[in-house]
Amino acid sequence: MTDGAAVQAPSVLIVVAARAESDADLDPVLQTLVALRTTAPEAMTLVVDRSPGPQGKMVEIAAGEVGCAYAAHDPAASDAAAYNVGLINAPKHGMDACLFAPGVIPDAGWLRRLTARTGMDGQPAAIAGGAVINPDGGISQAGYFFSVFRRAWSARLRRVPEALLDVTGPLLCPVGAEMQLIRKEWIERAGLYDEVIEGPNAALDYCLRVSAAGGQCVLEPTARGRALAEIDGEPDFTDSNTRRVMANHAGMNFRQWAPEVV
Repeated sequence: MTDGAAVQAPSVLIVVAARAESDADLDPVLQTLVALRTTAPEAMTLVVDRSPGPQGKMVEIAAGEVGCAYAAHDPAASDAAAYNVGLINAPKHGMDACLFAPGVIPDAGWLRRLTARTGMDGQPAAIAGGAVINPDGGISQAGYFFSVFRRAWSARLRRVPEALLDVTGPLLCPVGAEMQLIRKEWIERAGLYDEVIEGPNAALDYCLRVSAAGGQCVLEPTARGRALAEIDGEPDFTDSNTRRVMANHAGMNFRQWAPEVV
């Protein structure tokens, strides 16, 4: 250092749960890693890789080339298990964790907007999430809402044009793992992801646990990521995920996340 200034340690660990089963799967992972290093150079990016065979070695090489940390993980493990590698290690190093999906390209300033996001009480939000935009310009998910009529959770603003986000303010609601910042003190209080639950339900379940512990989960609509291929942000409530999420939150009143009409 020529000016004698101390190097500031990263305060956020970005966790990318990668899996490439073919050479075609490698490019979206690499594009995401390059975009993260470009848009959030102040953070540390960790790739938790479950790629089988030679693809795993290629992901490791790509991660090293763009300055990301790399951890190989069991190819048979779930996304939630990969997230937990980051959730275990971030607090150990005094960092918040930010889950981020491979194949999503963040807009400039996304991490700054998430870290600045407060709850309705003016305190830093326990969890802050962004919106994901599909290639056709429609929204994949902008958090989740509960339908009292259907007794199920759904993606907010799903397939609605992105322009609606421009007139949408921050909202208290569970948010997706495609872009989900979790403060370290809430990782320590709420623990890890439930590794049995798959897909959007895993993020939903974690947000509900944080909410039950008194934390606020907030959608920041100005933090956005653009999917390279269509992502369906709708939780699947037709299988064992339904029973697991409902069992984890038996007795919890979901009406606070229910719009008046649905």
